[in-house]
Amino acid sequence: MVELDARLQHALLRPLLAYCDIEDFRHNMAESFQGSHSLQHSAFLLGAQSATPGMAFLSGYQSAVRCLDPKCPNDDFAAFCVSEKGVKKPWDMQTKLQQSGAKYFLNGRKGFVMLLPNVIDRLYVVAKREDDSLSCIQLSANAMGLSVAESLSAPFIQDIPHAGIVFDDVVISASDILTDEAHQQANKPFRYWEDVHVAIAMAGWMLRHLVATSAFEADKSSSLKLICQLIANFEQHPNYYSLSGLDILDEFHHHLDVLSKSLPEPALKIWHTDRLLLQMGYKIRQQIRLKLTQ
Repeated sequence: MVELDARLQHALLRPLLAYCDIEDFRHNMAESFQGSHSLQHSAFLLGAQSATPGMAFLSGYQSAVRCLDPKCPNDDFAAFCVSEKGVKKPWDMQTKLQQSGAKYFLNGRKGFVMLLPNVIDRLYVVAKREDDSLSCIQLSANAMGLSVAESLSAPFIQDIPHAGIVFDDVVISASDILTDEAHQQANKPFRYWEDVHVAIAMAGWMLRHLVATSAFEADKSSSLKLICQLIANFEQHPNYYSLSGLDILDEFHHHLDVLSKSLPEPALKIWHTDRLLLQMGYKIRQQIRLKLTQ
């Protein structure tokens, strides 16, 4: 808790950053990732410097991407691209990776890419192979054959731009294939990584916006205790949910809702909209809980 409190005190000395400050945020992100602290601590630190829940989400999301690829450059904004319109099961996705000689070609469309088109640097794309297996490919957002398309709708995180993307014979080398077992090594764990790091970043945002309230010290203590529990559980289960981790996440989300009642009016208003992002994962987590108990 002492180290987390130090991160919070450090954040309180820095200005709040909105999307219009995205390059300043990039600098702070790179500084945090190249430091000695964990991805969870980075999510908390960056969340506490976020002006909105949307920027806090971006903080947690970028930390989650580094779980997928620890070699992702510290100052790159990256996106994990899996969602396709009308596709609910990964095996039904229409984005394809096909081999021709020593090269591969990526074709298809993804419906929701964070920070597209102006800021994104790197993409991690899940695509189906000719044998119906799934691969995760890394590529530059400036690669030839990419074009921006209409995005899937999202009623939350409106301050962070996003768009769809089309891949038209994008040339991929074998070294750009991050994994040939993308469902187990990318798709399934990413939801978990995102859940954990976004929750921690949101707690950082909320504490920053509660700092002037009379109950701040008590709220800070209870929040840091829960974050420590979540981090400890993540260290024991770094790649997928556990029953204990699901319990902590549920308690964590309830805790944020309780804390939110003390938010000042402008922050509370945007929280009521953006908290839908956290609620979306509840049904899936309950399904995972059921599978883990069988």
